[in-house]
Amino acid sequence: MKKVLRIIILVIIVCMLAASGGNAFEFKGFADTSFSKSTKGADNIQYRNGSFAFGSVDLYFAESLEDVELLSELIVTSSGNIIIERLYLGYVFRDELKVRVGRFHTPLGFWNTAYHHGRQLQPTILRPEALRFEFEGGIFPAHSVGVWLTGRSRTTAGKLDYGVEVTNGPKIVSSGNNKVLNSNNTSDNNTGKAVGFHAAISPAVMENLKVGLSGHFARLADDTGSAPVMEDLDQSVYAAAIMYSPGNINISGEYFAIGNKSQTDKKYNSNAYFGLITYALTEEWVPYLLYDNMSIKEDDPYFIALNTMDVTKTTLGLRYNISYRSSVKGEVRAVEKGDNDWNEFALQWALAF
Repeated sequence: MKKVLRIIILVIIVCMLAASGGNAFEFKGFADTSFSKSTKGADNIQYRNGSFAFGSVDLYFAESLEDVELLSELIVTSSGNIIIERLYLGYVFRDELKVRVGRFHTPLGFWNTAYHHGRQLQPTILRPEALRFEFEGGIFPAHSVGVWLTGRSRTTAGKLDYGVEVTNGPKIVSSGNNKVLNSNNTSDNNTGKAVGFHAAISPAVMENLKVGLSGHFARLADDTGSAPVMEDLDQSVYAAAIMYSPGNINISGEYFAIGNKSQTDKKYNSNAYFGLITYALTEEWVPYLLYDNMSIKEDDPYFIALNTMDVTKTTLGLRYNISYRSSVKGEVRAVEKGDNDWNEFALQWALAF
């Protein structure tokens, strides 16, 4: 805890000194509170009872010192813990090339880099099943620690976004009674580095369209103690993403192909995808429909370790924008998970400050 507090104090001092020099300074925060109720069959008894919950407080600040970037995102959980979700230094050579070093969101698909931990920003209450954060039981490393080269350029064909990353490989760790992914913040527990790429184009002939392809490749090692729950695996994830916004409608979707290969060359293939449609009736009222699915290979030791099951979820929601800083969302969800199925009802008030 002392080490975390020292980092926080150092970052705040740097930002304050930079701001006093007349540089652009951005400090933001996000918070949310919600109520959830599930019908019989849900795998969480608290949701079946109906529960109010105060979400985490997200403290987000960024500083630009000419060509140098500093970004930090700190989460204060409801239990009082402080978690550094993002913290990186960057240097902007030009729009075509930026270098970022530290902990950042893994550039896999569009959603993961478009929406960080502030719930006010994302169109729905929950993230799609496949894109849950690590501590929520996510199946991908939502965060990476290492070096990220990224850039953007305009050509006659359209606007291009691209990048590559070299990071510590993720690992599986015990968290209470569960096992979750961990991004290896301070060291790497295997000899291979994870690598990734992303590329997207917004065609000049269709400015409202954006399509992209990305990938993430890593060696996954168990780190649960003297009795490992799985052997080391080589994982490859490919993601295809699309976003189309004609008028008041926004249509987006992402597809993920997950391949895990054991050291004996046994291969396990799974997939996940989601589709989201939002329609802005007015600036305030925005109904939406989200469908997401995960199809998991049952004998894959990676998903066995994470206790991941097949999931199909249909979400019908309505968002009311009180202002550009605050919104209320209501959702009805039909969920199928493993051999169980149930319905969920949820309300959320989210705000930015």
